[in-house]
Amino acid sequence: MNISIITFTDKGAELAERISQSWHNYYGCQPELASDLKNAKITIENRHQKTNEKQGSQSPAEARQSLSDWTRQQFTEKNVIVVIGACGIAVRMIAPFVSDKLSDSPVVSLDEAGTFVIPLLSGHMGGANELAEQIAEQIGAIPVITTATDVNQTFAVDVFAKKCGLSIYNRDGIAKVSTKVLEGKMADIVISSQHTELEQGILGLQPKEYVIGIGCRKGKSLEELDQFIRKWLAHAKVEKKLIRAMASIDLKKGEEGLLRWCAANRIPFQTYPAETLRQVKGDFSESSFVKEKTGVDNVCERAAMKAAGESGTFVLRKVAENGMTIAIVKYDWKLERELSKEYRIDEK
Repeated sequence: MNISIITFTDKGAELAERISQSWHNYYGCQPELASDLKNAKITIENRHQKTNEKQGSQSPAEARQSLSDWTRQQFTEKNVIVVIGACGIAVRMIAPFVSDKLSDSPVVSLDEAGTFVIPLLSGHMGGANELAEQIAEQIGAIPVITTATDVNQTFAVDVFAKKCGLSIYNRDGIAKVSTKVLEGKMADIVISSQHTELEQGILGLQPKEYVIGIGCRKGKSLEELDQFIRKWLAHAKVEKKLIRAMASIDLKKGEEGLLRWCAANRIPFQTYPAETLRQVKGDFSESSFVKEKTGVDNVCERAAMKAAGESGTFVLRKVAENGMTIAIVKYDWKLERELSKEYRIDEK
């Protein structure tokens, strides 16, 4: 997860630095917190930063990309946006780029005094509500959560889907189910591995049953990786929204292209040491070259199988192309019995 903080005043810049510093301190002593937040990379854009005003020098507006272009970039890369300033500024910034509640970037707004933290967009699926609460705890602010299911402490179907690794395939059902829950009525949810024609008012969820195993030469660009992954997902007839995770060897945990691809597609990136991958049981293709470089004879197949709990089935065996390798494993998704009983969900 990448968190981009933008400020417009010196006071706001001080708060941004405070958030950044407390973030590292906070997560350093709270290892049980969510991993996607724990490993967040924070960057700060200070729009009030003074520049050299000598003759011929660039003005602040000329020295950096426009606010609109900056915001577009954050939405494209699915970065979390933290705006330190008036809510009105944040709303005007993001308005042209808001398109889909299931995939929009999370946006959080703070006043420059650090009194209130307000999630403005993608509170559930993007995690803005959780982020607002974490920032508020770190700096001693008040989180202002306005989503109905949260303030009424009721079941939120999009949070449930996210936690259980489920994709929502009839989005119009979200509002209908939430309305029933808020009214104290029973809501109908169907979980199926196939798209099912549903009656009005019933929400359909589809398990994310696939794991991508990936390997690549150092420095592969986001564009190269995206084209490669899309090609072989299409070949295997796997929808990207049904990918539960991407996995690789820990040598790739800092690979920029892979990190950016996973962030842009909201797919967790898991890595394993060579020793762990060597212990994965199964029939894998072998490469002496890969073993020499990484310490394991096959990265993509072993990593995919490990992330699938070592009980999956290959839908795509290792494919190598232009310094990149990919394998795809399907595993059997199961709803936890306790959740099924509590929410009375029919699994089909």
